[in-house]
Amino acid sequence: MSKKTALRYGEERVISVTPVARGLVLPAFASVLAAVLIQFGAGHVHLLHSVRMPLLLIFVVPCLIVVGTRVWRWRSHKVHVTNQRIIVEGGVLHHQRSEIDLRDVIATHVDQRFRERLSRRGLVVLESRAGTTNLGVVHHPGALCRLIDQERAVYREGGVAFDTVFDFDQPQPPDYEIHPRRRRERS
Repeated sequence: MSKKTALRYGEERVISVTPVARGLVLPAFASVLAAVLIQFGAGHVHLLHSVRMPLLLIFVVPCLIVVGTRVWRWRSHKVHVTNQRIIVEGGVLHHQRSEIDLRDVIATHVDQRFRERLSRRGLVVLESRAGTTNLGVVHHPGALCRLIDQERAVYREGGVAFDTVFDFDQPQPPDYEIHPRRRRERS
């Protein structure tokens, strides 16, 4: 991505993940199949040999454009895990960014089907105070969940406990004055 992720003071990036590419195989396969069929047909049919280039432009180029835009969209989406928050950013024409503090995350879990388990992919879901957030389908989702849970545990240890009681210390009267006294000059 062209934009650098701005980190807070004392914040360190733990890992950056690009979700799994979706929808690339079918248009790529269609473009290769169309190119092969047009070349094969041009070798056997004289009429196709004379219009081979326009047919390639009509059938192959749109599929390649679809592949290019989907690759661009896929490469523009990132999930950053830092020691203080989780940042999800992406977008092709309009850059979108959302972030969740680790202290707000209640639970993490993985949604996987059988086929996704075999390919070691899955949808990572974060439960937070604001609601449910999907991080997207990633490779090795269990490892990402364990990493987020580990960072949550470390982040909680360094923070202030919820049952901490803070007392108010009243400042001493000579330390402050609400209305300072006016001094009269002697003449």
